Amino acid sequence: MTSKPNLENLFREWNELNINAQKFFGEFDFAKIKEIREKQRKIEDSVYAILLENASEDLKNLLPSDCGSLEIGFDTENKIFYFVMLDPDYEESEETKLLAITIDSNKNVSLIEDFKE
Repeated sequence: MTSKPNLENLFREWNELNINAQKFFGEFDFAKIKEIREKQRKIEDSVYAILLENASEDLKNLLPSDCGSLEIGFDTENKIFYFVMLDPDYEESEETKLLAITIDSNKNVSLIEDFKE
């Protein structure tokens, strides 16, 4: 029996990798940055799978099957992952709006309409 990943641990690991990536950006060590981003992507995929498990049906209908096409952010202070996408209600419009689907370390999933950084 395999245990499910702990969000708190995933958030901590992702953030530690992010801190290391920043260091390697300063050193222009792009091979290390690529290696770190691969590890971060695996964590992002795990977090996204947990988000999908805990999202309401309405939110699941908005989301793609994987997070590869989404912009991803992490709020270190509040420990919230953001999965950002174009608002499908504005696809036909000249106006562009963003949606963010968030998950916190307690597996609370929320929608932020008209998301701004």
